[in-house]
Parts: sequence; structure tokens; C-alpha cells
Amino acid sequence: MRTDRGLDRFITFLDAVVAIAMTLLVLPLTELIGGEQLPPQSGDVFTENASRFWAFLLSFAVIGRLWVAHHRIVERVGAYDGAFVLVNLCWALTVVFLPFATQLTSAYPATDRLPLAVYLGNLTLSAVFLSVAAFLVWRRPALRREGVEAKDAAPWAALVTTAAFVLALVLGTAVVQIGYYALLLPLLAFPVERRLRLV
Repeated sequence: MRTDRGLDRFITFLDAVVAIAMTLLVLPLTELIGGEQLPPQSGDVFTENASRFWAFLLSFAVIGRLWVAHHRIVERVGAYDGAFVLVNLCWALTVVFLPFATQLTSAYPATDRLPLAVYLGNLTLSAVFLSVAAFLVWRRPALRREGVEAKDAAPWAALVTTAAFVLALVLGTAVVQIGYYALLLPLLAFPVERRLRLV
């Protein structure tokens, strides 16, 4: 039997996964000053490892953005089923993988397409799973919280985000000069998402 407590535990579990993934992002940075060979000046830690700090900040913001999108979806949920659980676990997998993808991008030059493809591909997959979760809530009234109508749970905003990530993946990996700047596309999609949520 599926209970409200079971749903609460599942969402709390997913929130914990996100919090842990965000925390894991900082561990490689702590290693910069944990070795025997410290830079002569403390400022050198930042200047010599600028790409690592940039990757950390970018991924922290991205995970935060994914959590906000997920939070909006589960705010409409009042029950769960096997498909909903599976899709959310797959989404959690992409979040857990992000610290590794972040390390990969900071370890290799921006001209290396494979780390970029892994990073952007993981984010795109994450957005896809969020869209599927939103679609399930929209199409299955039994999943929705009492009082939430189908129009209130429409997945259009999630689909816009997913389309922006797909475009970012294609452009970022196809045109080396664009690279990680392609991640600006999901940010630019935010006004469109907001408009769709208000409609």
C-alpha cells in the first residue's frame, strides 16, 4: 500500500541526493590545499585553478536549477506509482553523476569535446527525465495532489527546458568556440518557461 508517508520519504530521499551531490562538488577543491606542495601565495590557489572553481560554480548553479525544476513538479504530486519512482531515480542518477562530469571538464582543456559531450549530455538527460516526470503528473490524474488540475500540471515549461538543453548539447559539441557557453541557452529559456507556467 502506498501512503503519504511513503511519498514524503521518497521526495526527502531525492532532496538528500541533490544535497549530497552539491556537497561532493567541493571535495576536489579541498584537495588543492590538502597536499604537501602548497602554492607559495594563497592567491595562487585561485589563479592556478580557475577552471576548477569555474566548473564548481557552474555545476552548483546547474544542480540548483535542476532541483528547482524538480521541486515545481513534486509540488503538484499527491501520490506515486512505479513509473514515477523509476523516472525520478533515473533523474537522481544524472544528478549523482554530475560531480564526476564536473571533474572531467575541469581536468581537460575546453577544446576536448568528449568531456564537454559527457557534461552536456548528462544535463540533457537530466532535463529529459524531468520532462518525463512532468508528463506523467500531467497525464495521470491519480498522481496529482487534490485540487491540482491537468492545466496546472502541464509539462510545457519542462519541455522548453529540455529543448534548450538538447540545443546546447548539439551546439556546444559541434562548435568548439561555443563550448560551455551553450549552457546560456537554458538560462535564456527561463522567461519562456515562466510565461508557460502562468498560462
